[in-house]
Amino acid sequence: MSRLTTLDESDLSEESLEALAAVRMNNKLAPIYLQFANSQPALNAYLHMEASIRSGSLALTEVEAVKLWLSQQTGCDFCLSVHSFKGKQAGLAPDVQLAIRRGEPTGTERLDCILEIAAVLFRQRGKLPDELLAKARSLELTDENLVDLTMVMSTIFFTNITNHINDSQSALPPAVSIDE
Repeated sequence: MSRLTTLDESDLSEESLEALAAVRMNNKLAPIYLQFANSQPALNAYLHMEASIRSGSLALTEVEAVKLWLSQQTGCDFCLSVHSFKGKQAGLAPDVQLAIRRGEPTGTERLDCILEIAAVLFRQRGKLPDELLAKARSLELTDENLVDLTMVMSTIFFTNITNHINDSQSALPPAVSIDE
């Protein structure tokens, strides 16, 4: 049961309705968007950032890997469910998804570096260490990739913590336990 009010579409601004067009499925909106719309500016910013991520420089597997990892860190069961499903659609095998969520190597050097950067940015205060930036550069991660990574982290953190307020429930199966 959600703890935020689920608005009716008729309560939304034209700008919000236009931004939501990209996430409609079978001409319907998932209730989560109508709950996020309690702050239409926040919803619009989130949706525009998600659209930017889709046209950004990171591969979909990289985006979903970061979203899985950060959702694991924040304990967002809703997002773990959603991004386990989306991760599979993006080509992340179940064993790779578990490795990501456990903080273990995936076997892909570039993806592991992206996840290492995300972990440092999430867990440590201060600037990204020079050595890690040099490693990223050696793996041909560009400035665009690094800025896009921070945008991915921002959007998933927004959904994670908003879902914690809302106690959002996913219609998708729960993510597999990382202890299995």
